[in-house]
Amino acid sequence: MVIVFLDPLKRYGEGRKGANNENNSIKSYILATFHQMQRPNQQLLIPLTIYIGLEQAWIAAEYTQAFVSCAMGVNMIGFVMISWGVFDSISCLLFGWIMKYVGRSPIIFIGASANTMLIGFKLYWRPEPQYPIVFYALAGIWGIGDAVWVTQINGFYGLLFRRHKEAAFSNYRLFESVGFVVGFTYSSFLCARAKLYIMLLLLIIGLVGYLTVEVIYQNRVSGFSLFVGINCDKRRDYWKCR
Repeated sequence: MVIVFLDPLKRYGEGRKGANNENNSIKSYILATFHQMQRPNQQLLIPLTIYIGLEQAWIAAEYTQAFVSCAMGVNMIGFVMISWGVFDSISCLLFGWIMKYVGRSPIIFIGASANTMLIGFKLYWRPEPQYPIVFYALAGIWGIGDAVWVTQINGFYGLLFRRHKEAAFSNYRLFESVGFVVGFTYSSFLCARAKLYIMLLLLIIGLVGYLTVEVIYQNRVSGFSLFVGINCDKRRDYWKCR
């Protein structure tokens, strides 16, 4: 399918004579990635991006080990993860379509609410093997929350950094991977309750950063500065007003 339907890179100038100049070198991409970190809106999105990696590490390592394996047995982990994957996949398709009609913020609110409620529930939940539907439901709802972050934050990165997409998505993958690494690193050192509190704190900080960037972006689109109420040049970076 990729061979048949994917547009060849030649159509976009890749591979042509002179296309691979200094600006396309590995060194320039690395420098651009670190330069991207200096942008205020990128810095505000870092906590939420780390959280995305952390919550994926949680479902893969902590939920399966601390809840599913202990209560239902190792042989049930695969079935519970199928529930997470199915809900995640379907929700990704739905949120991409729904976003065109309701906007990005309501969907972010759905994901944040789902994750917050699940974290609160798991803090006091005592797993009982005679209620297997609860394990599948929790994994499925967590998949819905993950679908929100995967679709909306990825799209938001592309919208914010149109002129610096390579560097922006390099930062996205970098800090998402940081969340993965942290999640798997402290897996053997902290109890499940402590990890849930860490995720909740990082989610709150990440949402504050996201909402700040969202408000500034909306003010840029409307042509007014958030802080001083003066017109901004839409052709320039929206942090630089007249």
